[in-house]
Amino acid sequence: MPGFRGSHRGGRPAGRGRGSGRGNGRGRGRGRGGHTTQNRDAFRASRLKEEDDDDDAQNDAVSADEGGEVEGDDVEGEEDIQSASEDEAPAADSYATLLQSLNAARDTDEPARKKRRIAKNQTRREAVLDEGHTQEDSGADQQQQGAEAEDQLEVLDEEIEEEGEHTDVAPADADSEDEGELLKDPFEKHYSAVAEEDLKNAAKQVDEKEWQTQTATLDNDARKTTMSLTGSSALTTSVKSVKELSLKRRLTETGTRLAASLTVEEKSLAGAVFNYSDIIYGNRSIRNSSRLRDLSCLHALNHVFKTRDRVLKNNEKLRTQSNADTLDLRDQGFTRPKVLIVVPTKQACVRFVDSIVKLSEPEQQENKARFLETYSHEDPDEWQDKPEDFRQLFGGNHEEDFRVGLKFTRKTIKYFSGFYNSDIIFGSPLGLMRTITTGGGTSKNDKKKAHDADFLSSIEVVIVDHANALHMQNWQHVDYVFSQLNLLPKDSHGCDFSRVRHWSLDGQAKYLRQTIIFSEFLTPEINALASGHMFNVAGRAKFQPIYPGAMLSVSSVLPSSVSQTFLRVPSPNPLADADARFKFFTTTILPNLVRDSRRNNGILLYATSYADFVRLRNHLSTSPDATSLSFGSVSEYTPKRDVLRARSHFLSGRHALLLYSERAHHHFRYRLKGVKKIFFYSVPENPSFWTEIIALLGIGEPGGHANANLKSAAVRALFSKWDALKLERIVGTERVGRLIHDRAGDTFNFV
Repeated sequence: MPGFRGSHRGGRPAGRGRGSGRGNGRGRGRGRGGHTTQNRDAFRASRLKEEDDDDDAQNDAVSADEGGEVEGDDVEGEEDIQSASEDEAPAADSYATLLQSLNAARDTDEPARKKRRIAKNQTRREAVLDEGHTQEDSGADQQQQGAEAEDQLEVLDEEIEEEGEHTDVAPADADSEDEGELLKDPFEKHYSAVAEEDLKNAAKQVDEKEWQTQTATLDNDARKTTMSLTGSSALTTSVKSVKELSLKRRLTETGTRLAASLTVEEKSLAGAVFNYSDIIYGNRSIRNSSRLRDLSCLHALNHVFKTRDRVLKNNEKLRTQSNADTLDLRDQGFTRPKVLIVVPTKQACVRFVDSIVKLSEPEQQENKARFLETYSHEDPDEWQDKPEDFRQLFGGNHEEDFRVGLKFTRKTIKYFSGFYNSDIIFGSPLGLMRTITTGGGTSKNDKKKAHDADFLSSIEVVIVDHANALHMQNWQHVDYVFSQLNLLPKDSHGCDFSRVRHWSLDGQAKYLRQTIIFSEFLTPEINALASGHMFNVAGRAKFQPIYPGAMLSVSSVLPSSVSQTFLRVPSPNPLADADARFKFFTTTILPNLVRDSRRNNGILLYATSYADFVRLRNHLSTSPDATSLSFGSVSEYTPKRDVLRARSHFLSGRHALLLYSERAHHHFRYRLKGVKKIFFYSVPENPSFWTEIIALLGIGEPGGHANANLKSAAVRALFSKWDALKLERIVGTERVGRLIHDRAGDTFNFV
């Protein structure tokens, strides 16, 4: 027989625990076992209190109207209750009555309007309890029926809370309902005011790529490129005041503080973000990462709160207006989740959640301790010597397989909510991909599915942070997650289709979805993602810095200058680029390396992609032309023991060449000793890697001076015209055009 609920918080049950102490992910469980003496006493006391309250009310009414004496009725009522309890009604009746008494006691602290709403739902409560009685009387399992009744009552509790949220808002917290103000709100213009025919015409323009492009320079160190549909108005310019952001009233104070800290470039970014345009931002850095995170979280919260308030207001209309049956209120998608935030690590997820908490200032946070315990760790002491960008990315908990949902109510943030009950979903590309491909129900009673992407069907805002770090994981997972966005769901998931927006039903949600990508630099993969998955009719804005060139920073890490030579590889097209580069290397560069290795050692060969790494390793191992060149190799997959052996042999001169992959440097930042010459098979994607790799020339050998061999040191790099993006970051925006298009020669030397 179910026991009574314990611990309460804020007038609502905080948890239910089974007799074994086992709980589920939401911090709730159920107790099992027979009635104890305390349970019966609690039950009798609650029944007595209910009857006493009812009788007192009746007595007061009789005394006022008739002046009658009803003192004896009280005694009779008490005796009847005592005899009834001693006869012992069915166990489920006792349990159900106790639940009613607890809820009745709880309701006394609720606002008047909310109590009326609870009263309206009392019929549904009684129906649930009556059904439990009937099933018990027919011989059903008492414990199972009690558990199911509790689950249904819990759902009713949540529905009551949500129904009362909007009407409980104080007038000072309410937002303006002025029609003129609403029409200025980008949220309303983008999602509510759009006409079906206009959206279809705009979607056709997007499919045919009828864009008009404008480019502007911001703050002398960045450029902004905007793309808007032909014939439409230009994208929003820089934000001058917080009023232009159309924030919810509850976010105005924190939003004002954030807006005051933004730079000129970030104010221009904020205008595009809150105008629901797609964003590709390629100037993320350690310096501005926290402000970009706060800005995107402010926008996500504003979107979630406006969506939720619109639904609650329309619910109120349906309840109060006499012509509710004729109202056509389209304010929802197929499922509840509206915002998807993709980050590379669990610690990055924690930083986003901390930003959300700071901006929303909730009164309560459910499962926060469990979230921090699972997702947040301290930095290892040995990482203090690592570069700052490495500590920011890999600091704390750097696990790459995770997903978690956040649910918002008026006062509470609930962590680990089920995906179909969440407002914001966090995840890594790997974690989301596994969730989609392996499926999974919303509760442990649901059957597992082979594929389930329905929780992404109504996503309206996607935020991808630190995209360059995702590029170093597996970009195919990012592509896959985007391919599953805004598809028509396979199941209804309790959807009220009469409230679903028409453009969702027509499969046009992708034309209104906003995508925001923050990256330290742009890559062909990011540009391809924008071309293949960004269809926003509100346009697109791309922010790129003007690069001075990472090669200019070499002088800051070495005591003397080093020659930096760039060799252009003739490549007919991107698909043939890998073969052209390999042929150029094996016929032009490798013979010189083999010849020099007989007299010199300390050659570091840097490979950008793992495919190039494997191809070079196989060639050096099997080609007759390279058998005399002793070499070691270090990649991200090399066991630690083999890494130590390769580094030791390279330092001692036993290996003349060390093949080193970019991902190994990204994940571990090895400080390799014994480097005398550096050869970049391809220029690095990350411009900071150029400086860090060249700085290895300054690491001295045991017993020697750090700069003893710098006079004979050399740096060479291969590039093709298809490397324009990453080459620009190395040589600078002003020089990259000459290296790509100059016909005077294919060799460019900088000292």
